[in-house]
Amino acid sequence: MKKINKILFFLLVNGVILAETNDLKYLGTKQPYKHKEVKVKTPKGYEPFYINHISRHGSRHLSSSKYDKSVYELLVLAENEGKLTSKGKKLKEKVAKILEIEKGNYGLLTPVGVKEQKGIAKRMYKENKEVFGREVDAVATYVTRAQQSRDAFLKELSKYTPDTKFKVSTNGKDDIELRFFDISPAYLEYEEKEPWKAEYKKYAKTKNYTDRILKQFFTEDFIAKLESGEIQLKSEEGKVILKSADDAVSNLYDLYVLQADIGKDLGIGKYFTSEELKWYDELDNIKTFYEKGPGMTGENIATDIAIPLLKEFIETSDKAIENKNISANLRFAHAETIIPFISIMEIEGMSEKQNDMSKVYQTWDGSKISCMAANIQWIFYKNETNDIIVKILHNEEPVSLPIKTDIAPFYKWSEMKEFYNKKLYIK
Repeated sequence: MKKINKILFFLLVNGVILAETNDLKYLGTKQPYKHKEVKVKTPKGYEPFYINHISRHGSRHLSSSKYDKSVYELLVLAENEGKLTSKGKKLKEKVAKILEIEKGNYGLLTPVGVKEQKGIAKRMYKENKEVFGREVDAVATYVTRAQQSRDAFLKELSKYTPDTKFKVSTNGKDDIELRFFDISPAYLEYEEKEPWKAEYKKYAKTKNYTDRILKQFFTEDFIAKLESGEIQLKSEEGKVILKSADDAVSNLYDLYVLQADIGKDLGIGKYFTSEELKWYDELDNIKTFYEKGPGMTGENIATDIAIPLLKEFIETSDKAIENKNISANLRFAHAETIIPFISIMEIEGMSEKQNDMSKVYQTWDGSKISCMAANIQWIFYKNETNDIIVKILHNEEPVSLPIKTDIAPFYKWSEMKEFYNKKLYIK
């Protein structure tokens, strides 16, 4: 017992507690994956024979040296000027630990992310054993964390299907199916103009927690200096990432969120109230909704860019049905891939547009829709007469589509394909 207490004391003193043992909330789209088991009875006489799947990469380190670097440099600057409080000095130590953890790991999957993908793979096999034994085609984007997600998934899956032939590939940068957000001229123009951004900035000003949070770390005259725009700090790539007091708090919130993805609670959440964390979560949610999701009425480009992926899902499904030579198509990509795909699929509760920013948080939850390792699975079933039905899973839970069915949550493939084929001709 004494030994256990000593270990616990060490972890508490050093601020290193696994995130899974803490209730870290309000993490936005960087929420680690949570699995909820939902049992659905398959219609009598049907068995699964094919799975079409796409997943966001698992929990990751920071994509690059930015939030950690900028917050740390701000704290050092204040300390050098004698403007740092005792809490500020403690925060500096915590951010230094983050810098140490992130060094050499930027953009890569964390152990939490590996565990997420392995868990999904294990459950996919467990629930659909009849599917496997033929070829599995697994593709990832050129980004390392997507490849690491694919490899973790396949490593686990191969334990249960040793005779399966795995076809593994990586797409290049010119990737119309999994990185359409990078190469669509219309979307790049939309992203640059950000027609929703002016209203977003107004809404972001309706609450102001910046001063209270920063006063914990800095003297008032240093905060005034920060608010004046005199201080500008850059990311490793040279982009200005902190140029205001609001930026300083926003970047600190991102470090709070990071703790869950790296699996270590360094205590950054204690500098925010629950109300404040919820507010920054809401702002992240709104930004994601308009930038990558359903958006406002009449603004369809952020959804329509997923048409090539939808087309590929339909084509690969038809080939699997016709050739009977493949168990699963697996894809590993990004939030910018899966959010538009979910939107264009018109999954109930995840695809509705919203013009009132104050209501987005009530109707669209990015932490559930596109958490780390978020995934969509089309699971195909057939009976002895070769009738084909499909069950759609989002994060391993069945979802509803705007298609009539008397066997919900299953849909006739012919009707589902007809519904989605109409979307392929959107101009």
